[in-house]
Amino acid sequence: MEPSKLSKLYEKRPDLYQQHRKQYNQKAVLYSLLSTEPPIFYGPRSFGKWEYGYGYGSLDAVFNYLQDRTAYFLQNWAWDMEESKEVEKLKTLENQHISQYPKHKFIHLCNTLRQQEIFQEYGLNAIFCNHNCLLDEKIFRPIPSTHKLFDAVYDARISPYKRHYLAKNIDSIAFIYYYDYIDDLSCYREVLQQFPHAYLFNDTLSEKYENLSPPIVNQCLNSCKIGLCLSSVEGAMYASMQYLLSGLPIVSTKSKGGRDVFFDEEYTLIVEDDPDAVKEGVNELIRRNISADTIRYKALEKIREHRLSLTSVIQSIYEQEGIKRNFSVEWDQLFFNKLLKPQTPEYAIKQIELAKAQF
Repeated sequence: MEPSKLSKLYEKRPDLYQQHRKQYNQKAVLYSLLSTEPPIFYGPRSFGKWEYGYGYGSLDAVFNYLQDRTAYFLQNWAWDMEESKEVEKLKTLENQHISQYPKHKFIHLCNTLRQQEIFQEYGLNAIFCNHNCLLDEKIFRPIPSTHKLFDAVYDARISPYKRHYLAKNIDSIAFIYYYDYIDDLSCYREVLQQFPHAYLFNDTLSEKYENLSPPIVNQCLNSCKIGLCLSSVEGAMYASMQYLLSGLPIVSTKSKGGRDVFFDEEYTLIVEDDPDAVKEGVNELIRRNISADTIRYKALEKIREHRLSLTSVIQSIYEQEGIKRNFSVEWDQLFFNKLLKPQTPEYAIKQIELAKAQF
């Protein structure tokens, strides 16, 4: 599908795109408030601000509101964080924050054991809890008797680091995708030219791109046989867990970032960075004909381990603060897919104020 009129306008006027993006997202922050007493937040972290992706705002209003209160901030990481120089920068930024807000406490949820080790070497409070454990298994699941229409699916941003070209030899392939109007437009056009035969799930309901809801993504995945993971470095890659919970085996390249934490040699093949190797990996896993329920069961076993790490650390906070509650009992009411949604900082402040008024 050709880029929309809006994307063409943004290509000519990147300044306008940046302005619109900032206006749209200036108040939204991806986070969840897990507890009001004590205040416990969960969200992704980027340097300098609590932010995620393009244009999302910060939690500065929350930081200022809680400047004199003990508050906990659990942070996940959307990109590989195993380089010492990057962790050293993070330590400096965290020290700067603590000097301004001495009662704030940060706990880093690491996607790999190596990341946890490096964080701890720099004196950061870190646990091994890969954020892929927070995909909702009630949404992503096998759908019995669904007809398999495509040999492989790649659910990924269309961007150079995702390396779509490695799938070019697969004849029967589908994409679930998004792209940035400015940063990824040239790559988007290249991928469309390289894959004229690919089925684009996002473009099938209308003549323009549509973002797909998680339940629709699950339906799309169930019409495919194999999931692809082709980047060499990124974060833990939520899509990889969506594949597994939906019962799809995975062909992956070697990677950094943590997606392999949930892999198993029975249902995952790690192949070379070569289109022929990717195609053969897909063919091999199709021949194996692994049960979708087996894949999902093994993924859920590993998910439970990581969720236990998360619930245990929050329970330990309760005990430190003298809170006589059981967080594992609260979990089912609090949990939603990824534990992240765009919200204003003021929403959290309001919830904390309402909780205070009840006492």
